[in-house]
Amino acid sequence: LVNSQALKHQANRTAVDDVAVSDSDIEFYQENGFIQYKSFFSASEMDRLRTVIDDAIGSHRDRILGARDGGRSSNDYERVFNQMVNMWTDNPGAKEFAFSQRLAETGRRLTQARHVRIYHDHAMVKPAGQLSKETNCHQDAPYWPMEPVGAFSAWIAVDDVTVDNGCLHFVPGSHKFGLLEPIKLGVEGESIADKMSAMGHDVAEPVAMDMAAGGVTFHHGCNFHFAGPNRTAQPRRAFAVIFIPAGVTFTGGRDAAGASDEMTAGGPWDHPVHPILAGEV
Repeated sequence: LVNSQALKHQANRTAVDDVAVSDSDIEFYQENGFIQYKSFFSASEMDRLRTVIDDAIGSHRDRILGARDGGRSSNDYERVFNQMVNMWTDNPGAKEFAFSQRLAETGRRLTQARHVRIYHDHAMVKPAGQLSKETNCHQDAPYWPMEPVGAFSAWIAVDDVTVDNGCLHFVPGSHKFGLLEPIKLGVEGESIADKMSAMGHDVAEPVAMDMAAGGVTFHHGCNFHFAGPNRTAQPRRAFAVIFIPAGVTFTGGRDAAGASDEMTAGGPWDHPVHPILAGEV
């Protein structure tokens, strides 16, 4: 693996209006399990998305529509971030970004998938100041009812993100460890990277994904990643979209997107809540 500074800047070219994914981008993503585009969306687009998120918070929108207590079962977890899932289903402004063709097609090309579906979108607001907590170093895939592993996330910086306000950090190459046991999110000291290191595995140093509003990262569901607390006086807003590539099946049980009762374990993700956004059927 190359050094951290190179990892931060290798893919930091400006994306244009059409989808621009180079062979080197694909190689970088496949090798490291993440990639960063520092100027993906415009300032005016982020102004719109910022308003969408703020309005949703102001209206006390549920974390998960239809879930008990709106999906907000732990006040302590809200100190990690205030989150809202599947905003596209009830907010046209959020749908503009959740269904972005350029975002979905960029992810499809990076992952070399035949097509990609949306799993769900995910607005995340990390609170400011002393109450803010870190997001534990974890993998996403253990919490998703899918197999085989392959789903990935696009994470949009709605505000400028820095180490001080809780930007993401990725561990290069960590997706190659595959699917591991989940850690206890929201529990101080829990870290998948620390657990693997304690077992004698060689775990690379994390790379901070600082970027201005409008920047985007893509990361594999098995990549180790975390975000520190927000030590600034302003909340840090982000908006993620999780994509399911072709060939991934539903394993049953839990489904944050609300379609589990209408799908069959072992069957395909074929449901109106999970439409194909890019690629061929």
